Amino acid sequence: MNSKTVNIIGAGPASLVAAIQLAKNNYAVTVHEMKNDVGTRFNGDFQGIDNWSTYEDAHDFLKSIDISINFKFVPYSNGDYFDPLAKKYNIKTSRPLFYLVERGTNEESLDQGLKRQALKAGVEIKWNSRISKTPEGKVIIGTGPKAADAIAKGIVFETTHKNYYAGFLDDNIAPQAYAYLLVNEGKATFATCLFKSFSNAQEYYDRAYKRLIETVDIDIINPSSFGGYVNFFFNKNLTKDNRIYYVGENAGFQDALWGFGMRYAMHSGYLAARSIIENSFYPDLCKIHIIPKMEASLVNRWMFSKLGNFGYKEVLKRISKKKDLVSILTKKYNSNGLGKRLLFPIAKLWFRPRLKDKQCMHKNCSCLWCKHGKHDFQDVKTDC
Repeated sequence: MNSKTVNIIGAGPASLVAAIQLAKNNYAVTVHEMKNDVGTRFNGDFQGIDNWSTYEDAHDFLKSIDISINFKFVPYSNGDYFDPLAKKYNIKTSRPLFYLVERGTNEESLDQGLKRQALKAGVEIKWNSRISKTPEGKVIIGTGPKAADAIAKGIVFETTHKNYYAGFLDDNIAPQAYAYLLVNEGKATFATCLFKSFSNAQEYYDRAYKRLIETVDIDIINPSSFGGYVNFFFNKNLTKDNRIYYVGENAGFQDALWGFGMRYAMHSGYLAARSIIENSFYPDLCKIHIIPKMEASLVNRWMFSKLGNFGYKEVLKRISKKKDLVSILTKKYNSNGLGKRLLFPIAKLWFRPRLKDKQCMHKNCSCLWCKHGKHDFQDVKTDC
């Protein structure tokens, strides 16, 4: 087979960024997607690309990984946060805290924008293509999350409210997490996130919705329910057999506290592509560019879990007096000081991922999901 041929499994942001980069460097790229389009697991809900985990603005980051902005990409700065007693705090930032994007099959979505860029670059996308064994040659696997380490339950709706965002901290509506409201150009997303008590998601959502109505004067038109989940873990095996590369949430790349993992996902796809192009070691690139920030996010998650409702109130009170939240977060995500080095082992022991082995869910199997052992693609079985 031509050494400049790469197969990619899954058509999420990480996979498509990898495909675009490879195609622009004259590789023959085929993306295999089991659905009939990209973004089908989303419902047009708004999400955010974080702008605090690096000193580089997310706009410049996308340019650095050769991605054009042909999708909704709106900067959001100052916003309101509500404590457990429904008291409002306005949080200030010197630059956008995040960039709002839309997920799903709508024309302006991130998913559709990346698809258009991939097709323009010459990537072949095979729809309804279910791959159960790894093809010959170089393969990138970006099949998304395999377990729910955190979930979101909410609604998308129409509104006449101005562009706006708000966060809500209260263990009674979002245990050890947060609820959020995002409004843009007459559409909105409201959801509560949970890191535990998943079976009580409806009860928490109902409480969160009541808090929204109490605190924000917003009209809710044609609401439609949605749900989602994220996956976070530290994976030591980012490659297999020197030809298979794992990217995005399939590799565990996610922010452990806030769930803003798209930047990590896209970066991992870019790094996997560059490692193929340059014949460099992909895990080393991830250790430099992604994993330190994941470690910081896990320490933050552990610390956040200890706050409780009294702690949320005190934190909001303090940061509302600061001139810039972004600089505080950026420093925390890029510090490798003694505090982080001491706390990370504790946080890692404390964290219990929902699925112990995220990729191999069958004993002694040789299917696509395996990361253990060496498997010859000619002998791979497809019955698991």
